Amino acid sequence: MVVQKHPSQTEGYAVLVNLDKCIGCRSCQIACKDWNGRQAVKTTFSPTFTNPPDLTSESWKVVFYYEGTTKKALLTPGGEAVFEQVDIAPLPFQCMHCVDPPCARACPVGAIKITPEGAVVINKDECIGCGYCETACPFRVPRRSSVDGKYYKCTFCVDRIQNGMAPACVEACPTGVFTFGNAKDIVEQAKALASQGNVVYGLNMDSYIGGGVRWIYASSPRKSLAIQQHFADRGKPVATQQFREILKPLIVYGSALGALALGVIAAATWRKKRVEEKAPEKSQGEKTS
Repeated sequence: MVVQKHPSQTEGYAVLVNLDKCIGCRSCQIACKDWNGRQAVKTTFSPTFTNPPDLTSESWKVVFYYEGTTKKALLTPGGEAVFEQVDIAPLPFQCMHCVDPPCARACPVGAIKITPEGAVVINKDECIGCGYCETACPFRVPRRSSVDGKYYKCTFCVDRIQNGMAPACVEACPTGVFTFGNAKDIVEQAKALASQGNVVYGLNMDSYIGGGVRWIYASSPRKSLAIQQHFADRGKPVATQQFREILKPLIVYGSALGALALGVIAAATWRKKRVEEKAPEKSQGEKTS
């Protein structure tokens, strides 16, 4: 189903997430679980509406809820009264499907594939459960199953896309939060929203993830508290994986140079030994003559 290919951010497909339209109903969260046949998970109480509290190997999409305050002005007979209002902003979250996914680069057995559609997919039959993908992911997405020890995450519903359908969460949304389409068109729409003063997340990002992702978030400044809080500590390069990527060529070429050096030393040692063996024979020959 998948091939190891890295389409650019304007190739394949992408989704624009308009948080101004999100009402936090969790239809997308349920649709994801239903389409992918994931098991229900017993959850625990958290201080927010987010439930389950985070992604799991069975919950590939979770709606997170963030709180903030905005100042409001109210005209009264006595003048203008200014007060603070509590805002709750939901943010549906899943794998971001990086343009150049570090999880795929980190996988030692090549179990993570990038399809021509741009989907980043873990092949569970090849996964060895080493956890390198989890360590490398700047969005903390891949999660290990307690059942089989393998890692799972959103597949971008690539099976649906390859059959002419939109992802399950996209189709289930009752308010049109998600716009699914050709990546080039989605990127242009995101740029247009940014030029209008909206907050956009997913464009012009770090080279660690290929400069961008396929799930691009946008909102008005008022609703941007969800983007600001959710991605405050996500999307940044992971030092451990960067160190591995720096060391990899050094190890490969260093090993080759090391083998060559050992070969030279072995040859020099062999030659020295042969010279020493020949020396007595030469001396004996000179005495005989």
